[in-house]
Amino acid sequence: AIKYGCIRDAGLFAQIAAVKSDQELLEQADSIIETCCNIKARIVEKDEFDTGERMLLNFGHTIGHAVEKLMDFQLLHGQCVAIGLVAAAFISMKRGLLTENEYQQIRTGCELYHLPAHVNGLDPQKVLAATKKDKKMEQGTIKFILMNGIGKSFIDRTVTDEELLSGIQEILQ
Repeated sequence: AIKYGCIRDAGLFAQIAAVKSDQELLEQADSIIETCCNIKARIVEKDEFDTGERMLLNFGHTIGHAVEKLMDFQLLHGQCVAIGLVAAAFISMKRGLLTENEYQQIRTGCELYHLPAHVNGLDPQKVLAATKKDKKMEQGTIKFILMNGIGKSFIDRTVTDEELLSGIQEILQ
């Protein structure tokens, strides 16, 4: 749900981030799940064969998959995606596309739901190398999902290794 708020719906993200208790979350669960399903359905309908907008659903996955593999699948997929989306949000912030406050909201949103925002014990160069084996590589260029504000994601093909390393360093704290 955090991912869907980040990629397409700032209101959903705000709703999720404002939850104060498990009871409140349960009361809103149907609405949150329905919103997430609608976002995914609209994206998939527009891009049935994963050649364009559907790639937005991979937000957090490039670095997340690298972490997942290097941690020998000791973390759940969703935990690794959360780590990856924090890294992607950090890169977006460094590019001036997210404010520091928005970046912190994303980190805090993950932590609020007991999702890790960082991982220990990995070599940043190995994480970077693992990103190069991701399915989102196209002719040596990575298709990376960045954000231009919460709820406004886009596909970027210009993320450099230095930027990836900065995001990786951020999640290896």
